[in-house]
Amino acid sequence: MSLFRIEGLVKRFGGLLATDHVNLTVDAGEIHALIGPNGAGKTTLVNLISGLLKADAGRIWLGKHDITPLKDHQRVGAG
Repeated sequence: MSLFRIEGLVKRFGGLLATDHVNLTVDAGEIHALIGPNGAGKTTLVNLISGLLKADAGRIWLGKHDITPLKDHQRVGAG
């Protein structure tokens, strides 16, 4: 089982598609980095994961728990 998983994450700001069906799986012992040019969606993705932004579509999993509907302060408590 993965430690952390993102499935089909979408975020739009008006007509701008900031994240387009992003998928990511992080397993135990892995290290990942978000790299890319300005405006690529790195900060948006982190804000979606942390709960500062609400996704338009997709799911965020922490272990076997779907944390997508949780508010930011609830996500902090989840890990």
